[in-house]
Amino acid sequence: MPNNKVRFLIEDVMDDAELNASSQTSGLPAINVQDELVRKVYRTTGKANEYVSFKASGGPTGFNTVFIGNFSASKDATISLQLNSTGNFGSGPAVNVTLSMATDGQGNTLRKITHFFDSVQNYQHLRLYWKDAGNASTNIEVGRIMAGRYIEPNRNLREGFRLTRVDPSRFAETSGRQGYANVKRQYTEMTYSVSSLDEAEQDQILGIYAKVGRFAPLLVSLDPVARPQHHTYYSQITTPVGRQQRFGKEMDLMEVNFQEKN
Repeated sequence: MPNNKVRFLIEDVMDDAELNASSQTSGLPAINVQDELVRKVYRTTGKANEYVSFKASGGPTGFNTVFIGNFSASKDATISLQLNSTGNFGSGPAVNVTLSMATDGQGNTLRKITHFFDSVQNYQHLRLYWKDAGNASTNIEVGRIMAGRYIEPNRNLREGFRLTRVDPSRFAETSGRQGYANVKRQYTEMTYSVSSLDEAEQDQILGIYAKVGRFAPLLVSLDPVARPQHHTYYSQITTPVGRQQRFGKEMDLMEVNFQEKN
């Protein structure tokens, strides 16, 4: 990984925002983008000119991270992340960022987008807008959307961490014949540990765990500068958070496991 530090997003400032959308399919409404269950999607009725917008409660709110999960846009889609002080985006948003769908080494589209701003953005209105007329599907699905301020601990994870790609598909094998598979979407498991944390740094990590525990999802970006699309994961912690004394009040954070949710 390049020399940039791991980032965590544990709070979504748009969780209670007012929503508006260009279209929606019955049974899969726009409000699903606020659901913690990332596979619970919002589905449009079209694909050529669609949007979902947020109006944050309580006025302008500060954020520097936006995540879009389980997004079925194609790699050729035109996607814009727009910010504004009012809901009138037609006259031109104050901030307009062009996004794109990343692909893996075989050209398969990754169903997620992460964007980190260089500074905190203070706006009440956020809109995700896209045109994807060439998509093979007749509509577009969007899962969890998060916006907030990331936490970047002073010390980065130590070398030797692991990334494991898991295929949870069920396969029934039959001797001499092809088996039968119930194919499911693959996900990533990762490990995280840090050496020589002082008390303030320990408090920061424990504060993250106190907020999400093992039950609430969080965003983990292992490579936020160079490859945020490939190495940012909507995850849950799956192990306790342990510490081991190193010297004086300094402690090592023992290996913590994260599991991607999709």
